[in-house]
Amino acid sequence: MTQKRQPAPAEPHVHGPDCDHDHDHHHEPAEPYRRDTPKLGRNDPCFCGSGKKYKKCHGAAS
Repeated sequence: MTQKRQPAPAEPHVHGPDCDHDHDHHHEPAEPYRRDTPKLGRNDPCFCGSGKKYKKCHGAAS
């Protein structure tokens, strides 16, 4: 015998103690972060000008 699963009930929206419950719960998505310069890769030359790869210079885990 095959039984269909019932969807789980939606979790109630929990508010903090200062919530007035009169605000809109459907907010616009946040604007994505945009970099001014391209992201520096681990194998790119280090930004300090040492001539080493970033991962061997300023990108090394301390």
